[in-house]
Amino acid sequence: MSFAWIILLFACAGPPTDAITWREQWELLILAEDGGLVDARVGVGNTGILRHQGHLRANRWSAMDSPILFGLDGGPGDVDISDSHDAIRVGSALLGRYESGDNWTLRVSDEDANAIVHVNPGGPTPPMATAMDGSGQWTMTSPITHGSAHGWFTAGRRGGMFEGRAIALHRGGDGRPDGPRRAAFVLGNAISIGFDEQGEHRLAWARIGDMDVPMDDLQQTIDTVGVHTLDFRPAADLLVRLRPNGVGGSLDVHDHLYPPERILAHAAGLLSHRTVLRADVELFYQGEQRISTGVIIRSE
Repeated sequence: MSFAWIILLFACAGPPTDAITWREQWELLILAEDGGLVDARVGVGNTGILRHQGHLRANRWSAMDSPILFGLDGGPGDVDISDSHDAIRVGSALLGRYESGDNWTLRVSDEDANAIVHVNPGGPTPPMATAMDGSGQWTMTSPITHGSAHGWFTAGRRGGMFEGRAIALHRGGDGRPDGPRRAAFVLGNAISIGFDEQGEHRLAWARIGDMDVPMDDLQQTIDTVGVHTLDFRPAADLLVRLRPNGVGGSLDVHDHLYPPERILAHAAGLLSHRTVLRADVELFYQGEQRISTGVIIRSE
């Protein structure tokens, strides 16, 4: 079932896209082979003075150089969402499924930054996570769980071409999931693991080799130094630790809002800070230890 069908399904009592709490976000995370991290996302919502404004943030974090932090905001007339809600355009920038097939594209053309990135799909296809509660409906999907990315992302003399592994995420609705968002993803050789949770809402997948790992007992914990642990036991003999390695950072996701709008967003329960960090990964699977790479998201 597509994101667009979910919207129609819950629209019988009034369009959820009219709610003040409605927001929708497309995310692309890339672990570059040079040790860097790309975090691109586009959000649209109703928390601003004008409904359906669009906000693109595309950041390239490097292990050796200062980060490229790019932002672009557009009014309702600058935003175009595809009929199937698998792509979005804000002005001349775009993110999502604009090519043939299931490929994703990131495109930015601006005097401050330029990017063209193509992502080929791959990895397991997790079931859509969607739920309805007293606050409304909230849906999470991952169209690409272990894709291959290539392209370039530059700002002046910084940046350049890169290749890497990628995850695409799509979240949205008029619901208000409780608490902070905590997510951990692993992209290694023949390893694809993801766990994105906020309150009772959980999107998860796990595949090692050609085997899907049971997730009946999956739990995520975070220690005092920010290490995420994914524990699949006892349903599966798998324990995963993701330790941040210093590549990435934290940003204010409400930087485009005026003070009165920030008050409104806070009252609606929307999260205001986003931390994205590349991580070194240790896996303990069926008595063997493996080393891999991953990425962590924390929003609060």
